Amino acid sequence: MRIPRYQYSSSSLQKQKGVAAVWMGLLLVPIMGVTFWAVEGTRYVQETSRLRDSAEAAALAVTIQDQPNTANSLAKKYVDNYVRDIKSKKLSAVRVHQAEDEGAGVLEYIQYTVNAQTTHDSWFVSSFIPSFEAQQTLAGRSLARKYPVYLGDNNIDIVFVSDFSGSMKDRWGQHRHRKIDDLKTAINRISDKILCSSTRRQLVNGHWKEVCDEPGPQSASDKLLNRVGFVPYNVRTREVAPGNQVHVTSQLSYKNNYRTYTSSYSYNDVDWNAWRGKTRQQVNSCARWQSYCYNPRAENHEYAKRVKDVLDSSRSNVADVYNYVDIPSTVNTMLTDKSLLKSNYYSVTGVNLFNGFGDQDVSQFHNIRLTNKRTDLNPISTMWANGGTNAYQGILRGSQILNEGNPHSSVQEDQQAYNKKIKMLLILSDGQESPNNNILRQLVSSGMCNKARQEIPGLYIGIIGINFRASQQSGFQDCVIDSQEDIIDVSNLDELIEKIEKLIRKGSKTSGITKLY
Repeated sequence: MRIPRYQYSSSSLQKQKGVAAVWMGLLLVPIMGVTFWAVEGTRYVQETSRLRDSAEAAALAVTIQDQPNTANSLAKKYVDNYVRDIKSKKLSAVRVHQAEDEGAGVLEYIQYTVNAQTTHDSWFVSSFIPSFEAQQTLAGRSLARKYPVYLGDNNIDIVFVSDFSGSMKDRWGQHRHRKIDDLKTAINRISDKILCSSTRRQLVNGHWKEVCDEPGPQSASDKLLNRVGFVPYNVRTREVAPGNQVHVTSQLSYKNNYRTYTSSYSYNDVDWNAWRGKTRQQVNSCARWQSYCYNPRAENHEYAKRVKDVLDSSRSNVADVYNYVDIPSTVNTMLTDKSLLKSNYYSVTGVNLFNGFGDQDVSQFHNIRLTNKRTDLNPISTMWANGGTNAYQGILRGSQILNEGNPHSSVQEDQQAYNKKIKMLLILSDGQESPNNNILRQLVSSGMCNKARQEIPGLYIGIIGINFRASQQSGFQDCVIDSQEDIIDVSNLDELIEKIEKLIRKGSKTSGITKLY
């Protein structure tokens, strides 16, 4: 029987539709796969490019800043701002310091390598259609170096915070010199290089100007802009007061509300200078019995109770006791000179009550403010060491004297010149704190050194242990940026001079030239 034409055509068409549907289904897999790869692949190419750009920007930034403790966090900020939709990330900023080797022709450089790895959730994921994994990891790496320049056209303000305690009279090194003598020799030699020792007047642009009259690599005008300050310390520092009076001074802040039941007067109410001539027995007697006090007896009885409590707490007859110190206030006001507060000084003569302050002689030592005149430092040669050791007093006063160099000028050019200047606080110590009252450690852990760097633009703090392992003292380690490079222990005069110069070079480095590699 013959099949009608229309029936054959309808059956064939149905079959063709079925085959087409199968082919379409089969073709959708590669079509969707190509679409997934095109869209997701473009996305990951772009994100990889952005990640590598962020690594380059981060490497440049952390190298210029050169703060190892914050390098990772700074690099992460660049990655977060450059790359989108990050599921998780791993990042490291590794620092390498290459010292200069003149013999081998190797320049000093500081290098940071930033390695960044980010994980992202894929948009299109299927077990049937070709696609990326559910999570995809991208990586970027960059390396940057900077070659520091020392001083260059910059000038320097430097304050030597110098240990003048009794142990500095001990002998050391091959030649068995006294440490204090070698310290003074080193400071004098360094000052000779930094400051101009001879000047003359010269006509410059129609005006007479004082210029340096000595040969040297620096221009005369530049060298006259360098300044040196000097802060010797034992348990405290000393200030020259009007009338050639010398005061033993503290830069600490003291609590008003500590042990209020002891006396109606606080530490800050006591005139410590007025009590300096009393003996410990007189203080104890007055504190116990009002009848043993001088007039006005009732008031002095209360004062004596407070004085006795402080000295009992110190166990060394010193006026600075940890429990009485207001650590946060001391840090917050560390650049404010407190030497005129009645709670913070006593005269150096006629002292019976206190120990550790050295000799009752106005000539023992005193501070020298920043100066560009070499002759202003001549008195250092006649100063001598004696007493205990509390480096925090030197650090506080040294920071204040260094900060006094800031002109706070409304003339933008003058202020910019100061901001560009190198500022250094060089701390020299030959032993642990004595009495070891924990004040240094607590001040540093509460941010004393960080506060100084924050307030004094460009401040560099370096520490030298004179026949003493300052590098192993936590109070010093936490005060510097890099305890491996900024603290140096020395054992003789030649090392002392060499390492002071090394720290000055380290502290006077400019950012130099930074390059990507």
